[in-house]
Amino acid sequence: MRVSKKIAILGGTFDPIHNGHLAAADTVASTFQVDEVHFVPAFSPPHKQSRGITSPFHRFSMVALATLPFDRFRTSTIEVDALEKRYTVETLEAMNRENPGAELLFIIGTDMYQEIEAWKNFRRLFDLAHLVIVNRPGFPFREDVAPFQVIKEPQVVTLPEKTAVFYLPFVELPISSTEIRDDRRRGAEVRQWLPPLVWSYIERNKLYS
Repeated sequence: MRVSKKIAILGGTFDPIHNGHLAAADTVASTFQVDEVHFVPAFSPPHKQSRGITSPFHRFSMVALATLPFDRFRTSTIEVDALEKRYTVETLEAMNRENPGAELLFIIGTDMYQEIEAWKNFRRLFDLAHLVIVNRPGFPFREDVAPFQVIKEPQVVTLPEKTAVFYLPFVELPISSTEIRDDRRRGAEVRQWLPPLVWSYIERNKLYS
């Protein structure tokens, strides 16, 4: 009998959140049979210049709207409430404290995984959660960071007792928030990449135009 809750975590700037984020999270949730997926909008992303980033209020609101139709999706305030720059290791430590006994899975793209050594206390991440690496086109998966298991096709995966690294090449994030913002500023159509509620929010608040 399984006792512990399984929680997947997807952090990011979400400027804006798009259908690629939702599809990847949903596939990871099904693969590992998680109970909840927590989307964690950053207050101020450590790996990006804060200048030019949409306000945390707008980004959080868009994530909340995007996740609304999904029963097991949640929007976490853990980083926005901090009102300062938070590192992933700090967020995972806090989520472990808030969810004692839960199994955490941290979702990260191959683009971010390529530079994982630059993250604060990056080795600690491998102790705090299972790492689930999803494919970002143009960013090959690094095999030299830590031992890993490749999940080549959709299937149900049982988590081991100790934290592990999984690479899911069939899960892709082909859409870029940067491209969406750039296309929007050029007047190109972007609504096809966005949940309808997010598109309406962007239009109503005249974001990225």
